[in-house]
Amino acid sequence: MGLNGRPVKAFHTSPLLQKLAGAKSNRVLVLVQLSGGNDGLNMVVPYSDPEYYRVRPSIAIPGSDVIPLTDHTGLHPNLAPFESLYGDGVMQVLHGVGYDNPALSHFTSTDVWMTAGSANDVGSSGWLGRYLEASNPELLAAPPDHPYALQLGSGSPLLFQGNTSSLGVQFPNLSLLERFVEEGILFDEEFVPDTPFGHELSYIRSIANDSFHFAESIQTASETGANLTEYPSTNGLSGNMAVTARLIRGGLGANLYHLNLGGFDTHSSQISRHRSLMDQLSAAISAFMTDLATDGLDQEVLVMTFSEFGRRVYQNGSGGTDHGTSAPLFMFGGGVTGGIIGEQPSLTDLAPGGNLKHGIDFRGLYSSILRDWFGLSEDDVLDVMGASFTPLPIIDSTFITSSESVHLPVSARLTGNYPNPFRNRTTIEIELDRSQHIRLEIFDLQGRNLTTLSNRMVSAGTHRISFAAENLPSGSYFARLTSRSGSQTHKLSVIR
Repeated sequence: MGLNGRPVKAFHTSPLLQKLAGAKSNRVLVLVQLSGGNDGLNMVVPYSDPEYYRVRPSIAIPGSDVIPLTDHTGLHPNLAPFESLYGDGVMQVLHGVGYDNPALSHFTSTDVWMTAGSANDVGSSGWLGRYLEASNPELLAAPPDHPYALQLGSGSPLLFQGNTSSLGVQFPNLSLLERFVEEGILFDEEFVPDTPFGHELSYIRSIANDSFHFAESIQTASETGANLTEYPSTNGLSGNMAVTARLIRGGLGANLYHLNLGGFDTHSSQISRHRSLMDQLSAAISAFMTDLATDGLDQEVLVMTFSEFGRRVYQNGSGGTDHGTSAPLFMFGGGVTGGIIGEQPSLTDLAPGGNLKHGIDFRGLYSSILRDWFGLSEDDVLDVMGASFTPLPIIDSTFITSSESVHLPVSARLTGNYPNPFRNRTTIEIELDRSQHIRLEIFDLQGRNLTTLSNRMVSAGTHRISFAAENLPSGSYFARLTSRSGSQTHKLSVIR
């Protein structure tokens, strides 16, 4: 359908999405695809590394322009709107995300990201699309009243592609929507020949009618919801994010959204093109997060940026960069742990072709989102991903919904702190079901250890440990509890 001139596609239900709906989760994942291969080195800049400036003599970002996150890493200057998000602990940077034996083809590598496969075994269907196509056939007779997954904008990503077809439906104009609202259906499922062809035609029409059934809920959510902040009017991604915020606030009930920002294939004249893209990205996402935070919806939404690959370390002769491998990505939301995960890849210890080596497998990120954000069990995550991948601590422990743990049986819990936010002093509470050695530490957003509150044997029971922050500036900090169960992290907010 068209929504304020923007194409919106609704996707049918699936076993995975049924589980999300059955869990009555209001949580949302918004995927923002940076199509074309984003230059991660100029997005998250290793400004203290002289090698960066040696291999990029004319396209490197000057250190004086970089927005520093640590003493070694900073953001592209046109990502300035992200500085406050990072400082508030609602933005996370993941270094060196990629996969083994990466493909340098846009098409192949995009397919790998969409299928959670590999360059040698991509397949022809997306990991969500396979579930979409395998939906319970009984749902065709009684479809849900709202979609669980939406794509806003042009294109039909493999993420939602089944083995035989895409289940996305688009309204080419508003008159088609008005006809549906008036008549209830678009196609007659009964008036068909009593032949195999007729039966197939009836089935296809039922799929179409069920999919169009979502249009009314989309329209209602759009009319019910509203944007509580202004979005840049000339930014296409901002427009789609504004629609997304409106649908979320309007109570559509979709758990998954996919948006796209193209133009990242910067083989030439990269400086100006990439600057414009960074402007569009930061303006759109910062407006979106500000909008959601107005009434607390940022606590229910997780935003992830990704691109099919990064760029080469060395600039080329046209003032640009060629296809590369790993790259950083961003996470946003009230539920993220914030800060930086992973290490900046080496600019001298390179893979063949002058490419960066990855340190984080993107499929581990997918697994963590499914388990810790949406609360799927380990068995369900394994079914979706097809293999087991190392999870990442991207979700604050107080937001984790999974009923299972990937570590040893949990015997120590970091239950939170009160008050939070706080000005000078707060109390951190932990629960132990047995006597054990624990370590409770406080870190800042740069990952620096500010103090260790406990590093000793502690008896079973509930323990409350005071943390004084009189000398700390306003901002976000993290308490980390380490025990035999593993590590848990909790965000602390200091206000002045």
